[in-house]
Amino acid sequence: MSSLFKDVAWLAGRQHGAVASIQLDRLGVGKSLRYRWIQSGLLHRAGPRSYYVGGSTDTWQRQAWAAAADVAGRGFVAGRTAARLHRLDGFASVPDIPEVLVRREHRSCHVPWVVHTTSRALGPRDTVTIQGIRCLSAERLIVESPLFGFTVAETENAIDSAVRSRRVSEDRLRAAVIESLRPGVAGEQLREALVDAGGESRLERWFLAIVRRGGLARPEMRVVVRAERGWAARLDALFPGGLVIELEGHATHSLRRQRQHDEERRTKLVLAGYRVITFTYNDVRDRPDWVLARLREAVALAS
Repeated sequence: MSSLFKDVAWLAGRQHGAVASIQLDRLGVGKSLRYRWIQSGLLHRAGPRSYYVGGSTDTWQRQAWAAAADVAGRGFVAGRTAARLHRLDGFASVPDIPEVLVRREHRSCHVPWVVHTTSRALGPRDTVTIQGIRCLSAERLIVESPLFGFTVAETENAIDSAVRSRRVSEDRLRAAVIESLRPGVAGEQLREALVDAGGESRLERWFLAIVRRGGLARPEMRVVVRAERGWAARLDALFPGGLVIELEGHATHSLRRQRQHDEERRTKLVLAGYRVITFTYNDVRDRPDWVLARLREAVALAS
């Protein structure tokens, strides 16, 4: 094996097994040598500007890196592939064929990936590099999600997990969506998904939907309150009058130590002047009318 190929293999090893044509040019690997390497199985063509090194593992990251190289200067990895790179909820097992977004003037580019186009500018603020792969920021991929046909669940998961992981600001995302939406069903789906956003989980989204459908004032979500001697607590939802709503999911509050911590926290909140009510996952999911009735009673008492 030549020292030149070893250099290529070392570089590809840092890039999920892929290498770009421009990198081969810089290393002095001309077209005739590339052809010989392809014939011998040392190199495999991935796209018009990308290759795989023989023996490298076929992963979705390898394809995503190649896709990013193929559209470099014209666009970026986007859609479900970008959501997977950001580790947003519900995208861990999306199809391996990368999705990319390119500017409208490059709509005729021929690449073996799922391509969508946009007439809006794609600037540095719209992109990030994750695992060495250039992709859309979480905010921009959500804004462009109608182009890629995100389902309702995918849209809601992308918004909620991006807010929870602090990859997006809810207020900024709302403004960006309002500015970018065009008339149509896909755009309306994204707008609708934002209506009950503001929590950090599907449970909180369901709860906000109950509040909205019941005509109640929207509570503050994930509020941090502080008391004397440095004690602090983050509340799931806070209504006017000091009404605190705690939402218990399946994965939390099950162990004895966790229950003890929860009750100590609840006691401190009550002593600090808050009224605390807890709804379980099953309450919110299976008994929304019951939850709404109790909420109305609690809001009336708090006011």
